[in-house]
Amino acid sequence: MKKIEYAVGAAGLFIYHLHQENFDRGMVATFGNSFRIDQGFTATESYLHSALGRIGRSVTDERTRLYDSIEDTIAEFWRAGDRSRPWLLTIITDGQDNESRTYSHQDWRSPERIGRTIAQRFNHEPSNFPFLIGVGEGNQIDRRALGAIGDHGGFPAITIAAFPLLEMVFLRIAINVSTELIGRRIDVGNLSWEQVAQIRRTSRIPIDYAFLIDRSGSMSEPG
Repeated sequence: MKKIEYAVGAAGLFIYHLHQENFDRGMVATFGNSFRIDQGFTATESYLHSALGRIGRSVTDERTRLYDSIEDTIAEFWRAGDRSRPWLLTIITDGQDNESRTYSHQDWRSPERIGRTIAQRFNHEPSNFPFLIGVGEGNQIDRRALGAIGDHGGFPAITIAAFPLLEMVFLRIAINVSTELIGRRIDVGNLSWEQVAQIRRTSRIPIDYAFLIDRSGSMSEPG
């Protein structure tokens, strides 16, 4: 399977088990040379799955506009998100930023700067949950940059070796956020998508959530 297929597949599982129809709202956005909203905030789950399907077929030889696209996604939360709800943002990338302009990839301070932007405009609210996931080994990803974003943003910036591990990361995010919202801990041994669905059904706390997915050319490579 290709990297993008793993990414949209894991996101699809997340949506299938976490999303409550006509209650929660989800958004799907991507970045390559530019930022793109593939599906704006919607309470209709099928629209989100359709957007993920289109993403899987849309990867071309694009570069990686990561930092600027994170800021664009946060701006969309403030433009179209419901501020009375918790917000969840999950970002997936397989490479180093090489296309941003506001946060130039040539400026070594850019990871710290976008991290501070996330801290000031998204993570400053205790009901908001950002996660950044870098997938790859060696020089494929910039661990220093990802770590700096997380450190300055005050949120988890996770690195994993390969895309087949992404589903487990998404599951842990879904469990952690769901239990945080209801103030109840779940034992690690009980981790399952069914557990996520059960917690979401009982919590009845609507959320606005978004995926920001890398669609650069390398995402067409085997995962």
